[in-house]
Amino acid sequence: MKKVEIYEPAGCASGVCDPMIEAALIRIEHMVQDLRERGVSVSRYNVMDDMPAFMDSFVVKEAIATKGIDCLPLTIVDGKIEMSGQYPTDFALAKWAGLPWGDLEVYAEREKREKTVLFGGGGDVSCDSDDCDGDCNSCS
Repeated sequence: MKKVEIYEPAGCASGVCDPMIEAALIRIEHMVQDLRERGVSVSRYNVMDDMPAFMDSFVVKEAIATKGIDCLPLTIVDGKIEMSGQYPTDFALAKWAGLPWGDLEVYAEREKREKTVLFGGGGDVSCDSDDCDGDCNSCS
């Protein structure tokens, strides 16, 4: 398996988060736990709490020096930047972690369902749930 590192900005130091940012942080935390349970080496570093990790990584220091702090969060896989400035999707993270295709299908399907619920889906999208009443905003 691969080594995944996520270098994150300061976050919600004031105690008040934008709901979209907070949702992304919760999603990433669940995904990191899931990957760890599957044997993937995943580390998360916050600029406020883990400054030594930022200083020890040439790749991170170079990214911040050239692009500024807005490059955070940085997702690094085996020493290579895969994404900067935003958190990856669960599917992308699972793919970069080297999970087998069968597992990737699960993440792809989950993202499809989440996008349907998040963006309303419209009339041409149907839910996969047996107890769905046709209103995809009500599916879980």
